[in-house]
Amino acid sequence: MKNREYRVLVTLALMASLVVGNIAGTSVNVQAADNKDKSTETKKTSETKTSSSATPAKDETVYVKVDDAGNQKDVTVSDQLKNISSLGTIDDVSDLKDIKNVKGDETYSENNGKLVWQGDKKDICYQGTTTKKIPVGMKVTYELDGKKVSADDLEGKSGHLKIHYEYQNTSADSGKYTPFLMATGLLMDGEKFSNVTVDNGKVISDGDRDIVIGMGLPQLKEQFTSVSSKVDDLDIPDSFTVEADVTDYEKVEAVTVATNEVFNEVGTDKFDSLDELKDSMTELQDASNKLVSGSGELKDGLDTLLSSSGTLVSGIDQLASGGNTLASGTGSLVSGANTLADGSKSLASGTSQLASGAESLNAGAAQVADGAKSAKDGAGQLESGAQALNDGVAQMQSQVGVGVSSLSDGVGQLSDGIGQATAGATSLTEGSKQVATGAGQVRDGLTQAQAGAGLLKDGADQLQAGASGLQTDLNTIANSENSNAMIAGLEALKQAVPEQAGTIDQIIAGIQAQQTAISQVAAGAGDLVTGANNLATGAGNLSASLGTLGAGATQVADGAASLQEGAGTLEGALGTLGAGANQLQTGVGSMANQLAAGTKQLSDGTGALLAGTQSLNSGLGTLSAGAGQVSEGSAALSTNMKTANAGAQSVASGASQLASGASQLNSGAGTLSTGLNTLQSSTGALVSGVEQLDSGAAELNSGMIQFNEEGIEKLVSVFDGDVDSLLDKANELLDASKEYKNFSGIADGMDGSVKFIFVSDK
Repeated sequence: MKNREYRVLVTLALMASLVVGNIAGTSVNVQAADNKDKSTETKKTSETKTSSSATPAKDETVYVKVDDAGNQKDVTVSDQLKNISSLGTIDDVSDLKDIKNVKGDETYSENNGKLVWQGDKKDICYQGTTTKKIPVGMKVTYELDGKKVSADDLEGKSGHLKIHYEYQNTSADSGKYTPFLMATGLLMDGEKFSNVTVDNGKVISDGDRDIVIGMGLPQLKEQFTSVSSKVDDLDIPDSFTVEADVTDYEKVEAVTVATNEVFNEVGTDKFDSLDELKDSMTELQDASNKLVSGSGELKDGLDTLLSSSGTLVSGIDQLASGGNTLASGTGSLVSGANTLADGSKSLASGTSQLASGAESLNAGAAQVADGAKSAKDGAGQLESGAQALNDGVAQMQSQVGVGVSSLSDGVGQLSDGIGQATAGATSLTEGSKQVATGAGQVRDGLTQAQAGAGLLKDGADQLQAGASGLQTDLNTIANSENSNAMIAGLEALKQAVPEQAGTIDQIIAGIQAQQTAISQVAAGAGDLVTGANNLATGAGNLSASLGTLGAGATQVADGAASLQEGAGTLEGALGTLGAGANQLQTGVGSMANQLAAGTKQLSDGTGALLAGTQSLNSGLGTLSAGAGQVSEGSAALSTNMKTANAGAQSVASGASQLASGASQLNSGAGTLSTGLNTLQSSTGALVSGVEQLDSGAAELNSGMIQFNEEGIEKLVSVFDGDVDSLLDKANELLDASKEYKNFSGIADGMDGSVKFIFVSDK
């Protein structure tokens, strides 16, 4: 452990200037929360340190007012006695004047520079003054446009300004050098100062003002050079220079802090061996070489990324254009789906009416079948009657008067019945024609509708395949390891180059925004796939239902054709029968005068009547069979129309769901289009960030080469020879720092710390 602590100390002392030089002139943005966290951390460290001791501790702050040239004017010392063990009295030593208790009413007694405070188990905070020379200081000089000027002469002037701080450490004048780290903060108004730079420090900007922090280790290089000439090649700063363009100069607020606390944090045990230190120098050189090589590889990789950014931007532009086209197409799909929904509602209403008509047709066809059966039965009876008439004609000669009268009445009734049958057959023929025509039209319309449903299903299948492919491609892009690898590499780079953390975080945010946008696009494509599936299913159901409806319409058309054929046959037979009845009636009228000829004609007529009734009986048989088929067909039509009506209702419901799904698809496409446009608008920032990162990587590579050549190699060369005297000097400085615990005095056995704060006397 002790070797490691000494290595840290010596490395810190010899590399301080290199670190400062490497960050010189760098501007970064900071937040107040960072300072708050550091203050809290410092406070906790102090509390932990003081609570580990049972004796009182003295924490001293020396406030030094200086003029614009850094000359000391007056000194105020603030001391805090930490009553850790809650003592009633605290022994103290101080050479201050005008001592005042600033946080309580506790009193003290004094005897030859020794103070005894009535602690009352509390901490004591007091202040005093002194004219004693302090061990550290500084000189401040000014130049305007290359000419030295005083701060007073600068008031209201404009030009190129240089402010140079030269730190001083005079502790060796008292016999022993004590190392101090000194840092100065200057607050510069952004409206008056621009293009601010600093060597051996940092420029921190909050937007309205620039905070310049410079640092130095006064006289430390001289201490090491006195025992090792190799240290002379190292740049251990004891000063810094601020440069800026100034307009209407006003005095700059400045605060300087000098502390030896950084040296007190290192353990005081001596080295047992130098082997570990020398090995560490070799490891340091190897690590530095790897950093140089790695920064070069980083620059090459960023060059490749930057050269490919044009392809990425072009692809994103095409993707955004496709997203906009998709959103427009889904809008048309929503309109078409709504039209389909309205049409399917009309179809459902029409099939409901058609089902009701088919049911009525079924009832009428049943009545026709019953009537045809009754007519057939009547035709059989007519045939029997004609046969009896023919037999009776043979007997008519003996019963002429009675027979003629009866025959005349029978012929009149026969003529009336034939007229009624003829009128019914004519109506049946016309009705069957209308049924056949309507059924054919329904069948043709359903065939066209079924073909349209097939086209709709084909389009839905193509839409589903395209959406699935889009979703797969987007998921592949979203799950790509390239973005994660890039983010991991940037995170590592941020650790290696913390001053570029802001720029790197912007790039990481851009990549993550790209990943989020692509994930949103993939989710929208998933909704598109779901909508396409619903569309394909609805189109398939519509096609099947229209097929069933078309089959029913075909059966109706066939039955109507059969009915029409039977009705034609019946009409022809009834025409023949009517003609015979007319002839019979004419013969009966003239029978009285032409009995002989009439009876002969009557015999012929009854023969013809018998033949006609036989034909009528046969035709009515055909009519009865056709009417039965019509009845069966109309029954099937009624059943199928009920099925078709149910299918049409399902189509209407499916079309409504399709319209709803199309609306959701349109909404998802809109979200997809918006996400793609957002992604498209972010590509500029992404490319800009990559360009900044590429530029920063070039600066990093150049800085690492310089750091290796001017810093690490020189540092390793220092440890390449005899370092015993150098380490002895380091131990001597550490011991001196730990012994210097107070400026105004401290009691024996009491632990303490001291820092000096220089403020401008404005």
